[in-house]
Parts: sequence; C-alpha cells; structure tokens
Amino acid sequence: MDTARKARPNPMPKVFSALQVALSRAFHWRTLVIWFGCSLLATYSGPFGTYGDPSVLHSLLIWMVLIGSSIVTVYVLNALNELFLAKLSSFIRIVVFIGVSAIATGSLVHFLLIYVFAHTSDPILSRGELSSYSLAVISFIHIVRLILPFSVTDQISNKGASEGELSSASLPPHSRLAKRLDIPAGVRISQITANGHFVSVETSEDVYRTRMRFSDAVAELDGIYGLTVHRSHWVHRNSIVGWVPRAKKPYVLLNNDRSVPISKTYLATVKNAGLTILDPEDVEVEQSL
Repeated sequence: MDTARKARPNPMPKVFSALQVALSRAFHWRTLVIWFGCSLLATYSGPFGTYGDPSVLHSLLIWMVLIGSSIVTVYVLNALNELFLAKLSSFIRIVVFIGVSAIATGSLVHFLLIYVFAHTSDPILSRGELSSYSLAVISFIHIVRLILPFSVTDQISNKGASEGELSSASLPPHSRLAKRLDIPAGVRISQITANGHFVSVETSEDVYRTRMRFSDAVAELDGIYGLTVHRSHWVHRNSIVGWVPRAKKPYVLLNNDRSVPISKTYLATVKNAGLTILDPEDVEVEQSL
C-alpha cells in the first residue's frame, strides 16, 4: 500500500539539499583526482595567458583555483537544473545545463584571470572565447557519457556500489532496468515502488510497470545514486528534499511534494546518508492511502 503526502511548497529545503548533493559530488575523491590531474596538465601547457609565470608551484595554484572553481560551479548548476527543470524533458535540461554552464564557467575563469591572476604579458582570451572553450569541453563530456558502453561507465562511476548504497554520477547511466523497460538513455529513474508481484518505475516523464521482484529491480539499477528506504521503496538521491525523523513514522520528503515512509530496517541507512533534517511542524502533510 503506497503512502503519499502533499507538502506546502517551500523551495529552500530543496535548494539546500540540491547544493549538498552537488558539493558532495564535487569533492568526491575521484573528482579531486581529476581536478589535480587537469591542474597539473594545464600548469605545463600554460593556456589562456598563464605560461609566463616562472614559478611552477604558483602556476599550479592558479590552475587548481581555476579548474576547482569551475568544477564546483558546474556541479551546482547541474543540481539546480535538475531541481527547477525537473518537469521538462531530459534533452531540454541537458541543453539548458550545457549553455548556462558554458557561460558561467567562461565568465568565472575570465574574472579570475583578469582581476585575480592578471600577471603575465600573454594575451588573455575574451569572456566569449573562454565560454566557447567551456561549451566545447562540457559538450564533449556529455557526448562521451552517452556513447560509452554501459559497462565502461559503470566501472568508472559506480564500482563497488550495491543495493542501498550511494554512488556518484553526473548523468544517469543506462541501467539494465532502464533497458528492460525501454527507458531512453539519459532519463533518470526517480523512484521504484513495489506493489505485490509488480513494481512501478517512475521517471520525470512517465511511469513504467512490470512484473518482477523489488530486490531484482533495485539490483538492475546497477548502482544508480539512490537509497532503499523501505522494503518496497527505492528513491533517487536527487529526488529527496530531506527527511523527517521526528514524525510519528519517519519519512523522506521528495521534490514532487510526496513522501515515502522509512522502515526500521533502513533507518540507519537514511541517518547516515547526510540528508537534510526537516521539522514536521514546517511540513504540512496530507496522507492518502
């Protein structure tokens, strides 16, 4: 039996939760390795007017700031894009994300080069040129994520993930469950609910129903970034606004203004997931069975 609660619209918990997820991804150890590696490569190639610095350490510091701030910006914009444009198609969300991210990172790098690190005689590219470079890089990353074989992207992004555990990925991998239900690549599975011998698989665009065990459906997610909060409920991490531990029965609040009960078996998992804690008095709920 499914439980749903409608909450009074309050965007701030959703925004804070999205920012928390974005920062956790931006400072994941894999991201930090890529950050340092790209900074080291840029230090010795010296693009955008940074080659004239005689100090290698100083140049490395510059590039760590430039690349690090760009990475954080992209992750934050991606989280906000998923939050505020959730009802739009995945294609539109990707186009908006790439365009806004290119302009934002290009402008950010231009600002840092001009007003913070403008210390070389080499010409510094314009804001438009830097945004064009950002557009090319971000587009290339998205294209690679879409065309790489499923097994390769899983090994890179989701190695070691199991049911109920969190794994980080900037784009949803095309899981076995998505392929089974003919869900298009790039469309995020937001929730799975068991109902007898059937499961309902929800995306931002549609609801799919198939006959299979709940545990098998979760296993076929192949480590997608989410939580099993109940024996019959799995939720994508980006769909969760926060959780209400002090309610009569604890539950997680979703960004579609629904809530999902938390069973005692998975209570510890939810506690350790770093979710935003919501006060039940701040959430006006209406239960329907």
